[in-house]
Amino acid sequence: MQTLLSYWLTFILFFTSGFGLIGDKYQVFENIRYGEAERDLVTIYVPESAYDNEENGCILYIHGGSWQGGEKEDMAPHCKKLAMKGYITATMSYSLIGEETPDVTAFTMLDEIDMCIDAIKEFSEEKDLNITKLATSGYSAGGHISMLYSYSRPQDSSIELAFTANRVGPSDMGKDVWGSYSLAGMLAGVSITNEMVESGEAKRIADSVSPVAFVDENTMPSIFAYAGNDPLVQKGNRLSMEKTFKDNGTPYEYIFYPLSGHGLLLDPVSEVQYYQALYSYCKTYFGY
Repeated sequence: MQTLLSYWLTFILFFTSGFGLIGDKYQVFENIRYGEAERDLVTIYVPESAYDNEENGCILYIHGGSWQGGEKEDMAPHCKKLAMKGYITATMSYSLIGEETPDVTAFTMLDEIDMCIDAIKEFSEEKDLNITKLATSGYSAGGHISMLYSYSRPQDSSIELAFTANRVGPSDMGKDVWGSYSLAGMLAGVSITNEMVESGEAKRIADSVSPVAFVDENTMPSIFAYAGNDPLVQKGNRLSMEKTFKDNGTPYEYIFYPLSGHGLLLDPVSEVQYYQALYSYCKTYFGY
């Protein structure tokens, strides 16, 4: 009973002591086009204080939806929360994998992140905001895309990537984690055959869409959050991430939600810890 009371007191404190409800006013710039595909749109949240800063950071949020659904508006609460803390935020939609879009793969989505960052840079120049650093952040499938871009293509970003912070993002598409290579094949746009499994080609394809496969001693600082009772993104993903980051000596913060499922709804203390880590990363790597 005492533990439960402690959890809910912490939860109340989270929402009443400067963790998001009271803060900077912000302006919303909706549906800025960054590419030619139908879903290539980004919405940007700009706090009033950003216009007074010599330099600004920006957090780009990427929605979930199993790479086949979801909308950028799903990330609006996170954008608003961080905008009220004084940070420019953005949330992007992207092309989805489906029968009507047979050519879309995870690599399409990475290209779209590239284009979206270019659009944020152009927006920054137009509004004289001087965005000099950017962090990626995503939930579920969006967390996967966010990590995959940040770890495999950091040099492609037109704005320097400072860190990445992700929640329940699939990290390892290997057979040992998922039981087969079918998900890796879907993301890479390849039909995996038994011959490809036997030859090792299937593993190579899985690695190409596995964020953890790109982690080394030079990987950017990262925050990742996983749940103890997640039926979708199972524990192999979090175990693989933590082991790889430890083995490489790469800076990271791992926030565990022991009671929660995929929605991260049952661990208010962990939620506070996640946002404390995120604000600390912003101060450290954005400089304010």
